[in-house]
Amino acid sequence: MVEFETIINPPQEVFDQLAQLTSDPPENWCFKSEDYDLWKTTYDQLWLVTVVEKGTTNFVASVSLTRWDGPDGALYSIGMFYCKGKFRGQGFGKPIFQKVFDIIGDNNATLTGAVKMSAKYDKVFGFNKCPEHWHWFSSVKCADVKIPDTVSKEYLTNDWSEVDYEALTAYDRTICTRDRKKYITAWFKLPESVTRVVLNKSGQIVGYATIRPVLNNRLSPAPFYADNLEAAEVLLKDLLNSIPNWREYETFGFTYPGCNKDPVILLEKYSNSKDSISTVKFFRSQFTKKLIATPDQKVYSVSDNAHQFV
Repeated sequence: MVEFETIINPPQEVFDQLAQLTSDPPENWCFKSEDYDLWKTTYDQLWLVTVVEKGTTNFVASVSLTRWDGPDGALYSIGMFYCKGKFRGQGFGKPIFQKVFDIIGDNNATLTGAVKMSAKYDKVFGFNKCPEHWHWFSSVKCADVKIPDTVSKEYLTNDWSEVDYEALTAYDRTICTRDRKKYITAWFKLPESVTRVVLNKSGQIVGYATIRPVLNNRLSPAPFYADNLEAAEVLLKDLLNSIPNWREYETFGFTYPGCNKDPVILLEKYSNSKDSISTVKFFRSQFTKKLIATPDQKVYSVSDNAHQFV
């Protein structure tokens, strides 16, 4: 008879199984092996609670928790709550979720509630501070993408390393009110990632975005922020052109607030037809104590749907 054990922050090969399982349909989350080390080094603490077959690294179930300290106190974030298909319905998920929830105590906490789980997070665990909208995910096959011949000349982009970094982090604080300089610096430096910053004619930063390959031969433009659609068009063009052989990837897409229609308009401008775009309701941003507001009209894609809320 197979026995099981719970391990906190297991070996890399356990995370790699989790990343692949959650990247496969129907989840289609956007992760890579390197994200484990990213979370370990950029948050004040990480708990990746996993269940494995005893004496092995064979993945069964998981949930992750990060602690992000700030002047207004700690913000905890729950993510990667997943159980391998053949083990579902056997009681592996609830105990480990309760384990990380107990760590949070009276602090504010957030998670991205999947469509089928959002109501349970609200009613059972008190994640009831939510925006009115859901987040949606819209994607397009790279083979169906057509980069416009002309985009606005009112904006230009530079690599993130070529702009005033203090100005860039100041812009990020207009998107996320919590200081995440440590996190985004590490994000920009991830292998194979490209980050470009869009500026107006006065040299003022009006957006930025990172794009990187993720599992299952996909591209993930995340985060993607822009003050307006015109600037976003310029940013997306230069971002795609920064990836060698980008057409060889399967898809790319945006995870965005449903109240912002511009991400879909942007994809339509870059697609051969509207029928090329696939859209699904993806998650709801949920908090326990206080909803942290975000400038939704500037958010074309959130940075990370595991432990970042924007």
